[in-house]
Amino acid sequence: MKVFFRTLYSIILFGAGVLHFVRERSFRRIVPKALPLRRGIVLITGIFEMIFSALLWVRKGQRMTGKFLAFFMIAVFPANVYMAVKKISFPPGKQINPWVLWLRLPLQIPLVVGALTLGKKESN
Repeated sequence: MKVFFRTLYSIILFGAGVLHFVRERSFRRIVPKALPLRRGIVLITGIFEMIFSALLWVRKGQRMTGKFLAFFMIAVFPANVYMAVKKISFPPGKQINPWVLWLRLPLQIPLVVGALTLGKKESN
């Protein structure tokens, strides 16, 4: 079962990381304007997501990977809050129900818990 979740999480991370490059402008819109180098932030977080996707499969250092991935998921949470507060839909120019933006925020919890769970040592 852990392999299934590792695979799923890895695919989600890699896909999101690639999207940071393919849809960079869309991701830049959800980075608060108060932050400098918004484009750089988008590209760097995309790289991190792709790296984490691969690191989930490296046996050595999985505990650290899980902790860093959980921290990363917490660190990007403010962008999701900003998106909800400013009512930013991911496809630019399209209307989105504000409830959808707010209801997706709790989805970050299973991502953090999942990262920590995948980082635990497997019993032999």
